[in-house]
Amino acid sequence: MSITLSLEHQLARLEATRSFLDQGELNARIRLYGGSRPLSPEETPSSVMLAEVTLTKPCGYITGLVLNLTTISNALITHSGVVTWARLVNGDEKTALDLDCSGTDAGGDLQFEQTQLYAGGYAQLSQASLQ
Repeated sequence: MSITLSLEHQLARLEATRSFLDQGELNARIRLYGGSRPLSPEETPSSVMLAEVTLTKPCGYITGLVLNLTTISNALITHSGVVTWARLVNGDEKTALDLDCSGTDAGGDLQFEQTQLYAGGYAQLSQASLQ
């Protein structure tokens, strides 16, 4: 049998994640990558970062048992490629977690109108939520 968390504990975990992301002088950021996601957030990405999305501070709001991340604006794309995963870092440049990315119809943690990104354009994040 797997571990089952109470609703209060699940909410506390989301609040702790939001608190960790909001640490530091800078705002938390979502770094977008193509290629294969590393096995753990401690590993250095093997692919080039395609774009970096800056989050608001606080980085989002909790509704029910979901942390909805909010962005300041769309991200300038610095390298062309298909976004497949993302890394969340806090305002102290510390890695929080890695996430899967997809189009709006595929159920990724982060969803985009277009997963093919072209340098010089802007990445439009449709949904960013953590459960």
